[in-house]
Amino acid sequence: MIAACGESLIDMVPSAQGVHLFEACPGGCPYNSAIAAARLGVPTWFIGKTSKDFLGDKIVAKLRDSGVDTSMLVRSEQAVTLAFVERDAEGNAKYAFYSADAADRFFMPSDLPAALPEQAVFLVVGSISLVEEPSCSTILSLIEREHLRRLISFDPNVRPSLILSKSEYRARFEWVCRRSAIVKASDSDLEWVYEMPAEDAVSRVLALGPELVALTLGERGAMMFTKKYRCELPAARVKVVDTIGAGDSFQAALLAGLGWLKVRDRSGLASLPEDSLKAVLRLATAVAALDCTKRGAEPPTLHEVAVFDPEAVRFAPGFMSTFTVKERIC
Repeated sequence: MIAACGESLIDMVPSAQGVHLFEACPGGCPYNSAIAAARLGVPTWFIGKTSKDFLGDKIVAKLRDSGVDTSMLVRSEQAVTLAFVERDAEGNAKYAFYSADAADRFFMPSDLPAALPEQAVFLVVGSISLVEEPSCSTILSLIEREHLRRLISFDPNVRPSLILSKSEYRARFEWVCRRSAIVKASDSDLEWVYEMPAEDAVSRVLALGPELVALTLGERGAMMFTKKYRCELPAARVKVVDTIGAGDSFQAALLAGLGWLKVRDRSGLASLPEDSLKAVLRLATAVAALDCTKRGAEPPTLHEVAVFDPEAVRFAPGFMSTFTVKERIC
């Protein structure tokens, strides 16, 4: 159902044991989305490149333990990208990236699979792997190859500290949007790219060709836009530990929900009724909220979402099987 292509790295997350201690946690935008989708029970593949050392082993182990197919993940002698994380008082994260000569940054055309599985309806792309070369050119070639066959889902996940030229980035951003069926962005992403309020920028993105734009608003919730509808939902109330991976989990849940609704092409996506869009938005919001309750990027399982908000997964295949007998009685 979902193939995710891009960076896999190690988030150096502040430890609960002390302010100057860090815990090594596998992460990366497309990587986290692959984990989140698989934990919701959706067939998922990860396409990328990582090291052969013990940090690469951690990256691969989390994928496999979550149920992600790693047959298209290349192993290399190169090192892993490190992303040091700093959290503010509200749990929001800032990042410092160290990726020189890293394996995922040097994802080359020869590392691409000759073909993607026919079952892969959605292709997730975005974040720092579409900023740094040579991975950027490699993934752009994959998008060009696949965008007429699959639904491209683009999350820019903008990291301004890595962008050398804003005008060049905007041109690339719009190139990808023109080939994407879905764009998922945060309000801060669109405000940075277009220097205008995010909701105003959404109309510019829709005009580029996507059928759906999802806009995350942090603690204010999320919105979804198509050419016909505009949906909005407040954020679910949870105790926030940090926000690492929340947007990635949101995107994965969005695609999982669309898959459960039998969306397989652009026409199916464009013809979704408003109540279906609202159901998908509720699912994505719930999944993102649960990710925020844990340290690092730790998306919930389908069962955890069902316990948290049964209505959010009511349209999932095998919905009732996600509960134990005791939970059903209660």
